[in-house]
This record gives sequence, structure tokens and C-alpha cells, in this order.
Amino acid sequence: MSLKTIPSKREDFERLTGFEYIKSRLNPKTHMGQKYFKHIQPLNYERILEHFDDTAFVVRLIEREDKLIADIEHDLECILDVPRTIEKITNNEILDEIELFELKNFVLVAQEIRNKTQQVFSNHERFSLPDLEAVIDLLDPEHLRLPTFYIYDVYDERLSQIRKKKREILQLQKKNAKDDNLKESESIEDVVLQLTEQERSVENEVLERLSKKLWEFVALLAEAIQKIRYLDIIIAKAKLAIELELSKPILYSKTHELQNIQITGMFNPQLKDELAKRGKTYQPVDVTIKRGVTVIVGANMSGKSVVLRTVALIQYMALLGFFVPAKRAELPFLELIALVTEDFQRPLSGLSSFASEVTLIDSAYRYSQNTSALILIDEPARTTNPYEGTAIVNALVECFEKTKNFVVIVTHFDDVECNTRFRVKGLKEDALKNIQSVNDINDIQEFMDYQLIPDDGKTVPKEAIRVMDLLGVSKDIVSQALKLLDRHHKEHR
Repeated sequence: MSLKTIPSKREDFERLTGFEYIKSRLNPKTHMGQKYFKHIQPLNYERILEHFDDTAFVVRLIEREDKLIADIEHDLECILDVPRTIEKITNNEILDEIELFELKNFVLVAQEIRNKTQQVFSNHERFSLPDLEAVIDLLDPEHLRLPTFYIYDVYDERLSQIRKKKREILQLQKKNAKDDNLKESESIEDVVLQLTEQERSVENEVLERLSKKLWEFVALLAEAIQKIRYLDIIIAKAKLAIELELSKPILYSKTHELQNIQITGMFNPQLKDELAKRGKTYQPVDVTIKRGVTVIVGANMSGKSVVLRTVALIQYMALLGFFVPAKRAELPFLELIALVTEDFQRPLSGLSSFASEVTLIDSAYRYSQNTSALILIDEPARTTNPYEGTAIVNALVECFEKTKNFVVIVTHFDDVECNTRFRVKGLKEDALKNIQSVNDINDIQEFMDYQLIPDDGKTVPKEAIRVMDLLGVSKDIVSQALKLLDRHHKEHR
């Protein structure tokens, strides 16, 4: 699948959505697994479902067999990176002793993982490692099963004769050195040099024969690498799911035209973690996004931007085969995720923030004409005057509605017309009855209700003015703001 993102640079998109934090919490044990997550790419629909099912299986396995998984992870840490060696075997290149040493280590550990997983993974072909005993016998003809490699005498009978003769001559050399027989020692050195050259020549022949013989096992070795990599990836995903309390999403195929994205108990993992460190509790929210445009309104600090980013994160994680931060999520299989938010603006980009914003929105709109998409726009036209800004947002609602994609627009403009509107519930008035003031902005978060509730567009928002009052702003300013707000509402009814 070719998933497009806006911003188009994946690192920018992952930073905005918070996927960088998710990656930082992953702990793959092999170099192959680390490389996979560093350059992670979206999967096709069938592969996503495989990742979901296998992650769920390993989650259950960890709950029952945590010691076994810990042992497997220890073995995975010992896996050496040998794909380049397998490539050389495939290309009929001759391996050197270091490469054979690394390959022997790999097959010994791979066989140990196979032995440990054979019973519990017996019905899971994607985890079932091939039997590498024949490769081990080839690289360990003396059956010592030690993680070392040596060109053993049994590989060629000439080696035994040459090495025996070398040992005898070297012993004679030591004796002559003790007897100060310099001339005889020099003569012996010449013989040793000749024997060493013969030994090296035979060893090169052995290396060539071994490399050619290994070609017979190249398919098995490639399969072992692929399955060890996959096992490492899925264990990392399963452990992440347990640690962050993620759940398996329901992902509908393109042939199933899902009408609503439904997310229950949605939370932002990074923000939840930060709040927990401060001894505070995160409030999960439920989100419904219908085909067409959904508008979300609410005061500043009411969590609207967090909702957008977390929805984008959940959709992105699902398309990468991850469990997601929600109790339940029903999601579509999409080709575009766009997240347009102020944080993307770069002060030296050469464009004003408004120009950068509308350029991204326009890209999303053009793609959405013939692409299945989730488009999330945070406070469009925020830097323009209210009249022009309202006109722009209303234009976006009308145009994006025709695409029949999933579009969410967060705005603070009052006169935005949209069939589907939600607002953040806002300040908990019951909890504020006996509160006259608060010490700082962080205290206000304690009194916010982040639930999204249907909005008819008739409610007069007063959260910002209430916050000013709680923070001890001059009563003159607060009361005048309330008067002007009420007057504006009456004039525009």
C-alpha cells in the first residue's frame, strides 16, 4: 500500500501525531527489528490483519508464558546481523572465516529459538522457524556446538598432515633456540613459512567448498532470517500493547464503505504518561467521525487539538499493524491521512503561516477528490480577521463535504455551518461552584471535561472568559467581555 501523509515528510507527520513517542517505547532485540521500526512502512490490508492476529496471540502468550518470552528475547539479543552473508551465498561468493563465524552463531541461536517456540507456536506458520541442524553440522563437524568457528582438520585430510608437521617443526625450532643454533632456526623458519602457505591454500579451498555447499541451504537461511525478524517485531508490538494498554482495532477493507469512524475510550499515550508522572489522571474520550465534514468547537485549552492528533495517530498506527490507544476502534482502510496544524509551520520556510496552512489544505483537498482519506484541520484561517476566516472555514466545509471522505475541522469561529458539530463539554461548573480562583493554568485542567457532545451552534461559549475570571484577571475586563459577548449573540440571532 502506498499511504500518503500530509505533511509529506514522514518524520514531520510522525512528530505531529506523536508516533515518535510510540517508536521510542518500542524495544526490538535484533538489529533487523530495530531497522524495521526505524524505517517502518504501512502494510497492505492482509498483512495488517496478520499483524493484529499475531500480536493478540503473543499478548495472550506473554500473560501465560512470560518466562518463555523473556528467554526468547534473550536469544534474540544474541542474533547476529547476517542478511549480507546470505546475499553473498546467493551470489555464489566465497565467505571468509569471520562471516562463517557469524553465520554459525546465527544458526545456533536460531535453532535454540526454534526449539523453544516449536511447541507454543506449532500452529502458527508465520513464527515456525525451519530446522537448521544440517547447516549447524556443516559448520560444526566436530559437534561441539560452541559459538566459535575454525577450519577443522576434518574438512580436509591434508590439513591434519600439514598442521601436525608444523607443530613438530615449531617444537624443534624452540629446542634450537634454546641451544643457540641460529642457522638451523633460520632454515626451520623457511619450512614453517612454506607449510603455512600450504595450509592457507588448503583452507581457501575449504572456504570455497563450504560456501558452495551453503548455497543448498540458502532458502532455509533466508526463511530463518525473515521469521526471526517477524518474531522480534511482533513481540515488540505485543509488549508495547501491554505496557500502553492498547487494543486491537477493527479495520474495514476498501470494499466495505465504512460510514462512521468510531473510537471509544480514546487516549493520547504520551500525554497520559506525562500526566501520570505528575500524579494526574487522563480522561479518555469517545469520538465519532461521519463521512463528510465534522466540526469541533470549544475554548482554548479544551483539548481539541489533542483529539485531532490522537485520531491521526490511531489511524496511522492501525495502518502500520499496531494496536491502538483506545478501548475500541472501528477504522477504514485509507490511502491518505492529512493533519494540518499550526505546529508544522517553520519560521524560515519562506511562507507565512497562513500561506503554509492553505497550501497543505489545498494538497489534501486535491488528493481527496479520488483517494480515500482522513483529513484533520486544526483552526484553519486562525490568523485572518473573523469575517474572512468564517467565510474560508464555511467554504472548506462545503467543498470537503462533497468528497465523502472523513474530514474533521476544529474552529473557534461562531458562524460555521455544518450538519455534524461537536463541542468539548468544557469547564465542570459543579466542581467550580466553591472555587473563586486558581493558582495557574495547570490547575484549570483539573476542572475541564473533555467529552465531545453534540452542538447545535446556538450555545454561547463563555469558557475563555470564565478562565480569565478564575485566573484573577481584572473584574472590569471580565464583565465588559461578557457584556460584549451577549450583545454580539443577540445581534446575530
